[in-house]
Amino acid sequence: MNLFYSIGYRLGFTPWENAVTHPPAYARVASLFDHEERGMQPPYGRALDLGCGRGHWAIVLAQRGWEVTGVERVAPAARAARTYARVTGLPIEIVEGDVTALRAAGLAPGYRLIWDFGTLHGMSPAQREATGEEVSALATEDATALILAWAPGRRAPLPRGASREDIQSVFPDWEITDESAFDVMGLPSLLRKVDPRVYRLRRKAT
Repeated sequence: MNLFYSIGYRLGFTPWENAVTHPPAYARVASLFDHEERGMQPPYGRALDLGCGRGHWAIVLAQRGWEVTGVERVAPAARAARTYARVTGLPIEIVEGDVTALRAAGLAPGYRLIWDFGTLHGMSPAQREATGEEVSALATEDATALILAWAPGRRAPLPRGASREDIQSVFPDWEITDESAFDVMGLPSLLRKVDPRVYRLRRKAT
């Protein structure tokens, strides 16, 4: 999947980033963020955007009042995200690194919100497990994770997808509190067939 995304950015083929300008998709994501912010006033705390691409959702989160760290492995995308973030003047840090090794990339604990708009579902089981361990090491005790994943299927070179059970196995110390369909109305036919779901997870009380 890393090669697929690298080629996509070099060719300018990045349909996964168009959701931020697609009204139904944007509204769905906004509603997810609304839920996490309910009853609070900004600043809301630190948010971690896994596989942030060129930083579109990182900017949205920062505009809403989060202190955002975006992590992206594909160098051209990370550079673009860093440029966009700098122009906004918002509290956004873009780190070029691998989500399977967040601490090695220099990230420190303290994230209250984890946002994944389709990164885990393209990974191998071993990569997912490593990412889950890294996220858990950096998240606060009251953290929430919001993860978008396609249903599992054979569709190489596109993401293989991940089931609810796959997501839960990645985060054994977290509980899936909500699962809902992601609005694909108006998106390309391929994206209407993959049954994207959003999973909300909270750390289990200890």
